[in-house]
This record gives sequence, C-alpha cells and structure tokens, in this order.
Amino acid sequence: MKNFHKLTVLLLLAIVVVVPAFAGGSAEVTREGPTITVASKAWTEQLILGNMLLELLRHEGYPVEDRTGLGESDVIRPALHSGQVDVYWEYTGTTLLTLMDHEPVGNPDEAFELVKAWDEANNEVTWLDYAPANNTYTIMMKGDVARDLGIESISDLADYINANPSAISFGTNDEFYERADGIRGLEALYGFEFHPDEVRFMTTGLTYGALLEDQVDAAVGFGTDGRIPAFGFVNLVDDREYFPVYNPAPVIRMEIVEAYPELPDLVGPVAELLDQDTLAALNQRVDIDEEEPEDVALAFLQEHGLID
Repeated sequence: MKNFHKLTVLLLLAIVVVVPAFAGGSAEVTREGPTITVASKAWTEQLILGNMLLELLRHEGYPVEDRTGLGESDVIRPALHSGQVDVYWEYTGTTLLTLMDHEPVGNPDEAFELVKAWDEANNEVTWLDYAPANNTYTIMMKGDVARDLGIESISDLADYINANPSAISFGTNDEFYERADGIRGLEALYGFEFHPDEVRFMTTGLTYGALLEDQVDAAVGFGTDGRIPAFGFVNLVDDREYFPVYNPAPVIRMEIVEAYPELPDLVGPVAELLDQDTLAALNQRVDIDEEEPEDVALAFLQEHGLID
C-alpha cells in the first residue's frame, strides 16, 4: 500500500509538470527559465506581430505571459526597462526620432545599427532581426493608373508632373503638406511641385477613400496599411530614400537573451518573411476582412511551417 501511494504521488507530479507544456500550444516540453512577457501596442499591425511572437514562443515551450495591446511606446518602454515586459516589436524610425532625437534615416541597415547600438549601450536591451516591411509614409496611386502612366517611383512621378504640371491631383493633410520634413521636403529633394490648385486637404485616414473614389490621383498613406492591397493601390518607390524607415523588429531585454540564447535564431525567420506586401495583406485580413489578430498571426505561422 505504501508503494501504491508513492506511485500515485509520482504520477500526480508528472501531470503537474506536463500540463503547462500543453496549456497554450502544441509544445512537447516546457523550457526551464524566466517567463517571457510579450507586449505590443494596441493597433492592428502591432497586435498581429505581438501574437506571432506569443504563439511561436508558446509553441516552442517557453513560459510566456500575454501583454499584447498594452499601449504605445511611452507605456511599453518604461515597462521594458523595468522588467515588467520582456519583448515587443518596435519600429526603427520611432526609436530614432522619438527616443534618440536623431535625424531621419532612410537606409534600413543604417537605422537598425544605430538603434541597436544605442539600446545595447544605454538600456540593457537589444534588437533582433528587422523585417523588410517599412511602415513609413508613402505616396500611393491606384495600381492601374500608375501602370498606365508608367509611374513606379517618386522620381517617375516627379518627371511626369514636371512635364504635366496640372495633371496629378494630390491628397494630404494640412500639416504634412506644410512641414519642411513632409511634402515640401519631398518636392525639394525630387525636384518637382504639386500644383497648388490640385492639392486636396483632408485628414490622413480619408486619403485612402479619396484615392479609391478618384477624388485624387495620388495621396499620402502609410506603407503597410491593409487598405493598400485591398483597394488595389501601389506604393511608389522612394528611390531617393526621403522618408525615414520604420522597419519593425523585436526589442528584447538582454537578460532574456542570456537566459535563452537560441531566441534570435528562432525569431529571425518570422521577421524575414514580413515584407511590405505580406504585412499589408495581414493587416487587410483584420481591418478589411474582420478576422481576429491572434487568428491571423497563428495562421501565418502555420502556413509557413513555423509551428504545427
């Protein structure tokens, strides 16, 4: 009887050990080490990215805590530095311009190296590989219109407007049109000017609808917005790298990487897959098709063989 009780206790302990491994995903083992608290900002793209990290880590057996949707950088950053959260996706341009008070950088590699070096030197956090997607300002056109006019880049647009000064109407908000680092700076660098009579002022969110309804021929938007693929728009190539880059990358506490040194290799393939069109299409599934961010994130990881 004594041996029977001993066996029962051992079986119960085994169940306690095994259950956490299956509670959040299909991992067969639970890794020993600190819990990884995954945070994100509260809007579509961030919720998708945060849930990708959460599901990947959970699947691989890491102890995780979900803090996705926590808030903007001014909320998440102090939490990261204090150890209340451990990892979230941030944008290179956000850190450069907002946290570092650095001048805009248009080259992705340069921006990444700057933010990575700054964070490692000052905040005991590091950056994992960045995604090719760039959620910066963009000049959008309808795809069929751009193709008919032979316009693929902002240089092409500049050449077309210089040859046809009143031919392109343009949608923008007042502030971005007047700012030296907005449209005025863009015009100066590319050597053209939108005709004043052809500029239509509106809030940024309305530029997509105005372009769709042919109220304007080109408009300001954000590069990975889901409405771009949904509405058949194209982002004109910023071939002179005027707009600062906003590549997303996981920012993680060094203490966590020291505890789990394999994490950069695990997370890297996720970032590599997230090019401009892919991330915009994922955003579209939430904002246009009304899927849930966590479902979109999980399906993406499964479709690419990153989890079962």
